[in-house]
Amino acid sequence: MIAQACTSTCFQSLARYLDRPKPHRQALSRVAWTENRNLVCTGSLQKIAWEMTIVARGNERVQKPVCHVSLSWAPEDNPTRDQMTSVADNVVRCLSLSQHQAVFVAHGDEAYRHLHIMANRVHPETRLVQSDYRSYCAIEATLRHAEVQHGFRRVPGHLYQLPGQSPPERSQSLSKGAYKALCRGKALPFQMLVQRVAGRDFADASGWQDLSMRLARNGLSLKAQRSGLIVTDGFEYAKSSSIAPGVSLWRLEERFGEAFDQQRTMERDLSALGHDRTRDCGLGR
Repeated sequence: MIAQACTSTCFQSLARYLDRPKPHRQALSRVAWTENRNLVCTGSLQKIAWEMTIVARGNERVQKPVCHVSLSWAPEDNPTRDQMTSVADNVVRCLSLSQHQAVFVAHGDEAYRHLHIMANRVHPETRLVQSDYRSYCAIEATLRHAEVQHGFRRVPGHLYQLPGQSPPERSQSLSKGAYKALCRGKALPFQMLVQRVAGRDFADASGWQDLSMRLARNGLSLKAQRSGLIVTDGFEYAKSSSIAPGVSLWRLEERFGEAFDQQRTMERDLSALGHDRTRDCGLGR
């Protein structure tokens, strides 16, 4: 199993996302079933979201009361509803949210089973907020033990491994979007395409300018984000750390002995490319 977890500000926005069919799956009902925990309302997801909002407003200091966890099983696992609910309850318990409002939303619009948890970090009685410190490590530990308990496919985690397991190489881990694309049997995900056409470029480059020029030959470029460095073709993107071992932003800066300066690198690349095109056209001789 794999999981994603985050906190956010608006229960209504998350409820709309969980309830709204995806464009490529309009013919299918997205929500397969739901289960509530510590809720008075048993109606639509929007009504549930509104009940959670009222409780969260009891603590004015909380900026992100929404806890959102998505759980995905391997296609071959095919868990039952009881098994999915059991795992979700254990995840809620490991996050110390068992006494908090929560709703489990199982989707049936993909080739694999997956479930979302929308929980309120604000306690319905005390109005105290539950911390999310090291929450993902707790979730990984819960999933690893659930895989053993239910006989699901075992997936070593980055933050928690069972005895005998080794943490996977991050460059070999697919993002959720890439995993979905593979399950649908579509074209290779962008992350894997970049690995194929530019994996050696990261290994062989001698500096930022050299790396940018190598990537530009395949229509790719580098961009800095708050979370690090990404590779993009202008439409899709992949984190550099997912392409090959040792190519995260800080590791590349350490290797090249120079900080990544996006604007300066782009200007040098454009200048070099313009010079090459002029030379190819027989001008400037």
